[in-house]
Amino acid sequence: MIASMTGFGKAELLKDDVKTAVEISSVNNRFCEIQLRLPKFLTSLEPRIKEMILKTMSRGKINYTLSWEEGLPNSSFVKLNREVADVYYNLFKELKDKYHLSGEIKIDNFINLPDLMKVEREEYDLEKAWKIVKEVTRMALNEFNDIRKNEGERLAQDLKSRISEVEETVGEIEKLSVLNVEQYRKKLKNKISELLQGQELDELRLAQEVTFLAERCDVTEECIRLRSHNQQFVSALEEGVPVGKRLTFLLQEMNREANTIGAKASHAEISKKVIFLKEEAEKLREQVQNIE
Repeated sequence: MIASMTGFGKAELLKDDVKTAVEISSVNNRFCEIQLRLPKFLTSLEPRIKEMILKTMSRGKINYTLSWEEGLPNSSFVKLNREVADVYYNLFKELKDKYHLSGEIKIDNFINLPDLMKVEREEYDLEKAWKIVKEVTRMALNEFNDIRKNEGERLAQDLKSRISEVEETVGEIEKLSVLNVEQYRKKLKNKISELLQGQELDELRLAQEVTFLAERCDVTEECIRLRSHNQQFVSALEEGVPVGKRLTFLLQEMNREANTIGAKASHAEISKKVIFLKEEAEKLREQVQNIE
């Protein structure tokens, strides 16, 4: 079943004292473009994450965001940043000496100063981190792809319905095309009879004129090709692989056949049917842009 290029998925995981969250969203794109946002120490995992995404999606602009929050650090990891503290202390002394300020330098003077404390801890093992990232990413991808498939199923039903209407209209055009030639024959015969004013009508010449018009206005081949494109379109919707590009190509061909029928038609009702075909082709094109 086809899938939409538009989707969203998220997942959270608490494991090994680490809370992770992943959000994945996508919009339409002719190609596959993946943008990742994750903590700096995990950037080396980007190729693995992209590989996971590419196994489930071949087209679209995909945004992936990973947050990583470790448990509160042990007190032994929190250290006084002595270098920064010394700078602050010397600055306070310099201020006192230069401006002859009274009072003692107290701990209160340091409380709200930035960078006075620092956290020192070992980097999280990358392979251990990958196991967590892989699991939470798979969870988010499952929701992401479920939503895309559900939207794809809805799109497929709408597309099939429109193709059915196109198919019905092609049949109507074929019938009108036959009637058009017969109507032209009668109209031409009546006009010539009026001009001849009772003289004998050359049936052979009339038949030649009608045959010429029939050949010029014949849309049988165009209608056959349109039906073939319709069948290929519906068949593609049933396949389990990305078919968005193929559907776009088929719609281009369908629109070309409709234009040819419109150029050949000399019947007002056929022209109306052609306009309907082109309108439906445009609606189909807009929908197909959402399909992977």
